[in-house]
Amino acid sequence: MRELTATLQKIMSVVSNQLELLPASEGAVEEMTFVGEEERDDTKLSGDNLLIENSLEIPKPTWKYRPVEPIERSTNHFFRYFLDGSYRHYFLATGLEHDRATPIFLAQIAIVILERDKDGKLSIVPDFKRHQWFLLLAKCRISDATWERIQESTKEAKVNIIIRDLAEMDAFSGDFSDAQDLRERGRSKTRHLMSTMEFDIVKEFKEKLPDHWMIKDGLVSFGKYGGGMQSTKVIGVAKNFTSVQKFYSHGGKAKEKQSVVSLLGELPPYHRTTAYEGYGGKTAFWYLRLRQSQQVLYPLFGVIKVEIPILPEQPLTTELLDEISGALLAERFVTPYGSDDRWHSHLYPIYQAEHASKQRFYSTDVIQGCINNALRSQRK
Repeated sequence: MRELTATLQKIMSVVSNQLELLPASEGAVEEMTFVGEEERDDTKLSGDNLLIENSLEIPKPTWKYRPVEPIERSTNHFFRYFLDGSYRHYFLATGLEHDRATPIFLAQIAIVILERDKDGKLSIVPDFKRHQWFLLLAKCRISDATWERIQESTKEAKVNIIIRDLAEMDAFSGDFSDAQDLRERGRSKTRHLMSTMEFDIVKEFKEKLPDHWMIKDGLVSFGKYGGGMQSTKVIGVAKNFTSVQKFYSHGGKAKEKQSVVSLLGELPPYHRTTAYEGYGGKTAFWYLRLRQSQQVLYPLFGVIKVEIPILPEQPLTTELLDEISGALLAERFVTPYGSDDRWHSHLYPIYQAEHASKQRFYSTDVIQGCINNALRSQRK
């Protein structure tokens, strides 16, 4: 803790010398996450792909829904690796320079990959765990000299804290205009940084272990913003997803247009849809119902959205998609019922990966103490 406090004191000393600081009322305020973030992000990234007409499955299906048989680990240990990332971020202060102002955030991001052995035991892969700090403020709201001095303050620090531009365009935050509230960009900027770190660690992992399948929590594409994941044998699984897209689906010989709610409301238990084309044909995605409809309260509950990169060396055959879906269906037990509002669409290894990543966090009380000590030292 002393090292983090010392690093924050060093950085905030430079910040306070360059900017007039208006600290948060309690010294540091944690900006809370919320369950609907995945749905919000998927809605944003799907904004230019609202009408889905093409299936990328080979051969092109004439069916609307397809039954799936669970593939248990004892039969085929298909998925052995599971990735999830988590974040926390804190509003520290508003920095003023002349007539311009920027919020200042501190964020911590943790990512782990879990490996499951043949007996079902999960453990963290030692080479694939990350914990990173970021300081976020808007470069366009301060002078170049101030930005450079703040960047310089992180060099040779005891704790590695990376400075990032809060106003820089990214897939989750979008473009910035002077009319926007920069305070609202803190959470989305942190989520973008977390996704980028996840993509980087997957790339590194696949270079070392190219032959094993992995499940990543969340999606694998940035939509029209490019980037994203381009690795074989990696899928993304979303527990919450957009409800604004519409689909042309096959009902017998007729072609009908349906909303997500209608399409999935009729999706039987242990069935999947075809693999639809994602934005620009860079990914494909499909839906899989994990649970009986009488077990859930809402038509989209108990359904996961699965996304996979489109790569020439990995054709999306019906056989492959059935195998992936069957292996996913077998992952729905044991569920964290009662301990997570998303229990109905959780996969147990992903649930464990999420908790393993959160265990790498410094506690909120400790962080607030470090931040308050660092800010207090600037007021003396």
